[in-house]
Amino acid sequence: MKKRILAAMIASALMISAAACGNNEKKPDATTAAPKTSAADNANSGSTEKTYKPAADIAAAVLAEMPINSAKDKDREKLEDYFDGLDINTIVDSQFYICASGSSPDELGIFRFDSEASAKAAVTSIMDRLIERKKTCEDYPIMKEEMYKFDDAAVVQEGVWVYYIVTSNNAKAEEIIKGAIG
Repeated sequence: MKKRILAAMIASALMISAAACGNNEKKPDATTAAPKTSAADNANSGSTEKTYKPAADIAAAVLAEMPINSAKDKDREKLEDYFDGLDINTIVDSQFYICASGSSPDELGIFRFDSEASAKAAVTSIMDRLIERKKTCEDYPIMKEEMYKFDDAAVVQEGVWVYYIVTSNNAKAEEIIKGAIG
């Protein structure tokens, strides 16, 4: 299983580096494109079309630095099982990883919402998950040496993005995420 995870992370890193070496023309797709505006709209408003890096690429970059033991990604439709009150219909792109074996508190969630208001509304659900996860881990003696991961764990909203990190190096994970979301 570890070999598969490592192979997936290496493949992701290669794809990211290959994309970085390609031409600089951005081609928006369904997961990264902002709503279309006309040239006249842009000229009148002074705004430009915003493209976003896919949450899967951001998560792969974090996991390449701070792997999660037996990492399991959860589909968008399953997020409601982990985040009470989270409106998944407002999520445009997401990646959420947990330690499937339960032997570690490590989790990583990167969510892009349809608006800043939706992102702001989601912070409470995501923060509640962090608090509940910490309480659960405190009840298991095997987790005692892993509790330091909660010391600087974070739930952060930046515009339409919300990210949630509980890793072996939360500061580094946050640096990678902030670099990717701008």
